[in-house]
Amino acid sequence: MALVPKDKQHELQIEAGVEGRLKGHRFEEVLTDQLNKIEVCNVDTLVTLKNPNIYVGNPAAALVEYISNDKNKTITRVKSYWLGGLATAGQGAELKNDAGEVITGSKSDIVMDVNYSDGSSETLGVSVKSCKNNAQVALTTSAAFCDMLRKNGIDVSEDAEIGLKMFCGESGYSPADEYVPDDNSNIPSPRNARPERWFWEEIPTRAQQEWEQIFTVYQDKITTLILQKANAYKTDIYPPTYILHECNEHKDINKCCVCVVSMKEMAEYSRLFDGFGLKGKPISKGSYKGIDLAIHMYPHVGFLQFQPIGNKQNFSELQFNLKSNYYKTFIELKKKGNESS
Repeated sequence: MALVPKDKQHELQIEAGVEGRLKGHRFEEVLTDQLNKIEVCNVDTLVTLKNPNIYVGNPAAALVEYISNDKNKTITRVKSYWLGGLATAGQGAELKNDAGEVITGSKSDIVMDVNYSDGSSETLGVSVKSCKNNAQVALTTSAAFCDMLRKNGIDVSEDAEIGLKMFCGESGYSPADEYVPDDNSNIPSPRNARPERWFWEEIPTRAQQEWEQIFTVYQDKITTLILQKANAYKTDIYPPTYILHECNEHKDINKCCVCVVSMKEMAEYSRLFDGFGLKGKPISKGSYKGIDLAIHMYPHVGFLQFQPIGNKQNFSELQFNLKSNYYKTFIELKKKGNESS
């Protein structure tokens, strides 16, 4: 659903967001075209590995070379389809799932049919990122997120789900709705914070402790689920296996800097970087600056930062973003992993 601007500044923010998505779609479309044109036997001449997972050259060549090394197989043919524009722009290839339904949106921006020299073949999904700062990887309601975890074998109590709804400001669970949990010991009196939603440190202690336990025990699994799953894409059968992230602006597609990483490796890097934690921040802008003097806590787990999105249409939905420049930590994290193994 298109966003309705609240004022001129909001209108400019919406326009910038739309332009950013369209720019990302253009990169996905060009990458798909390059994958279908590339001579797979020559990829090593088109790209150079500069640092762990960081390539400079043609991004299609970088993707093919990484997958070949990851699978320890020689790729002989690639046929690719662009799906990235389906959900947001109504643009992309028409693919059907096993039930014959046309896929209308996918977590994979590109789908690749790959043939190997040993005669085997498979279909692989690729998530393409071109946002340079805090790339969004998921947007979901609290209920849908908890439901996804439960369906994948991770228990989430009703108390923990309610705590997440408080944090997101869902209807019926905000201070403005006069909702107060049974355990209100973390809520200051008087409270000078915004009435739209509770801060993380204000939700019940048992909910905070349960989420810390869940994210700590299941960090790799949850990281992968967030990167691969989306309840909104009911017809999708192509969860991404790889991520390709455009690191810098480029003028020549053959001089592009990209990070390529498998979902498994991404989850490992994220865990090595950090576990579950909280970061404190004061209110530095808006109508509560100078009124709300508290240091508020914001949760993160590895490379993933999460918070309510805050716009009017998706106000109470939970968004997960990747830490800016996360791929620049790979050199040290790879050393750390080798030392601990």
